[in-house]
Amino acid sequence: MTQHHRPVRTFLPTLLLLVSAVVVVVVVRWGQREIDFQHTQSRVHEAGLRLQSPNGDAAILASLSRAQRDIATFVQPSVVHIDGKQQGHHGLSHTTGSGWAWDDDGHVVTAWHVVRGLNDIDVHLHDGTVRRAHLLAGDQMTDIAVLKISPDRTIAATRSDPDATSQGDMVFAFGSPLDFRFSVTCGVVSGLGRSTGGLGYGNFIQIDAPINPGSSGGPVTNHLGHVIGMSTAIAADAGSRRVDDRFTGVALAVPLGMIETIVPQLIEDGIVVRGFLGVVALDRSTPIARFLGRHAMREGVLLAELEEKSPLRAAGCIPGDIVWTIDNGETVTEKRLRRFLAGGGETTLQTSHIFNGDPDAPVERLVAAAAGMPTPETLSMREPLHRLLSSMGGPTQGVVIDSVVPGTAAHSAGLLQGDVILSIAGQDINSVDQLHSTISALSPNSDVDLEIWRSGKDGASGSHQSIGVRLGQRTR
Repeated sequence: MTQHHRPVRTFLPTLLLLVSAVVVVVVVRWGQREIDFQHTQSRVHEAGLRLQSPNGDAAILASLSRAQRDIATFVQPSVVHIDGKQQGHHGLSHTTGSGWAWDDDGHVVTAWHVVRGLNDIDVHLHDGTVRRAHLLAGDQMTDIAVLKISPDRTIAATRSDPDATSQGDMVFAFGSPLDFRFSVTCGVVSGLGRSTGGLGYGNFIQIDAPINPGSSGGPVTNHLGHVIGMSTAIAADAGSRRVDDRFTGVALAVPLGMIETIVPQLIEDGIVVRGFLGVVALDRSTPIARFLGRHAMREGVLLAELEEKSPLRAAGCIPGDIVWTIDNGETVTEKRLRRFLAGGGETTLQTSHIFNGDPDAPVERLVAAAAGMPTPETLSMREPLHRLLSSMGGPTQGVVIDSVVPGTAAHSAGLLQGDVILSIAGQDINSVDQLHSTISALSPNSDVDLEIWRSGKDGASGSHQSIGVRLGQRTR
């Protein structure tokens, strides 16, 4: 019996030791959790005191919250919700959108695509009243329309300085996204001068304040509650206007400068008369061959850079010359030209200058090459225009004038083919859409300054110039 129970007596101390260790671990963990909990309580209490302190860091957030509440209070009475009906082939359709009071005479500004084709339009004011509205006029190109309602107890929006908006500014978008009426969202100006192929207008303010279907036509304000633009599109629906599109982080607004040019004309005349410059311009991504118009399909090699000892320069060629043929009228290629220059000998080239040459009347140049002579930097006619401008020391922005219409403002001001338009009335120009939109935002007979870059003569360096232009007019 004694030998039978000896293993039990041997295991018992070990068991007691294990139980004691478990108890110690549990007690220690419980104690640590209690200490952690007390620390958490202490931090919560201290944070609460700091948040409530009038001189604490939270005072900054409190000031921001108060300012945003004030912006909503200041702007909302000028915002309206638009409810429209249209009788079509498939029955009665329903449309909602947003707008804002332009003046104290009952004029309401909204987006043209919101009210286009509607038979009945109701405008809901912030105080809950509903007024019948009449579509006064609209402009499809800029997506701007004006409604007329009874002016009783309406509060007009306060407008900003059209030139005061900058990238990074805080903005607030008001409207009825997804029919959540009289909403406000906040963001920043992500960019200026944006364009999209889905709309005729191409000088949008890009914002990241969330907007959705129903927001269109609502005002976009700065931190003072002053209107800087009007919501018009979400990046996803700029081309399609599909009602199921949702905000993707990129929203577009028509800038106030354009609105202030269009709305008075819609109110007074019902039509829009636009400023007109009179140039055909090309984006910098356009192939060089397109610059030659009807000669776009012709082959050729453009001389981008020539060293002083180049046999081409000795023959009278300059940067910007196009070499069309070599020897017996054979069309030249970059490879064929380089092979001739490297091998030596004499040949006749037919050339013209890209800015002022006539491809139908090329100049014949006798070129004497020798082995070892420097080879020129050349460009294929399929290269984009920005490669050409870069090789000539040109600017990194702007649009290139392809042609000037005779008898127009541009012709009278002395603008030339090949000039690069950099800015108009202080507005930087980076695309053809932006050029057209900027000009359209200016009134006919306006005197504006154009900053251009013009290539030098006979291969000389180009220069920046300021040219004054009095705009003509174009009616829609």
